[in-house]
Amino acid sequence: MYLDLTDVLRAPGNASEKPLRIEPDTLEGLELAEPVNGTVRATNARQNLVVSGRGRTTVVLPCSRCLQPYQQPVEFELEASAPLSFFRQLTHGIVPEDEEEEPDDELAALFDANSLDVLELVRQAIELQLPPKPLCSPDCPGLPEAAKYMSAPGDDRLRAL
Repeated sequence: MYLDLTDVLRAPGNASEKPLRIEPDTLEGLELAEPVNGTVRATNARQNLVVSGRGRTTVVLPCSRCLQPYQQPVEFELEASAPLSFFRQLTHGIVPEDEEEEPDDELAALFDANSLDVLELVRQAIELQLPPKPLCSPDCPGLPEAAKYMSAPGDDRLRAL
């Protein structure tokens, strides 16, 4: 899914806002339980193209203790920015003297000559909101097999440590 930036890039102050609806099987690397819903907005802010927006969905994650899948609701903010010179470089090959020759890899992953890869932007935003150690519940007991090791008597030789 791409957002056409042609009209936005033409003049400072131009903006485009689109509703966002991404089906669960569309985002690579993420298992979604429901579609992504939200909005995305691109604005020409004279020197930069600024992308903002917000959305929400539910992601299926494995619990880090019991390894059972559970559903984690996620609300996220979309944020991206690119200098307008980046787009001139892509479309016309014009490189300003004060900038480096090679385009930024992060920008190249999101922006084409005059479009925004909305799926990649949403995927990155969701990944940033996911918990580092997902838990199905705060009091998750963990793997059933691990309980027998927790109730085992301690080794007296290790008590001093």
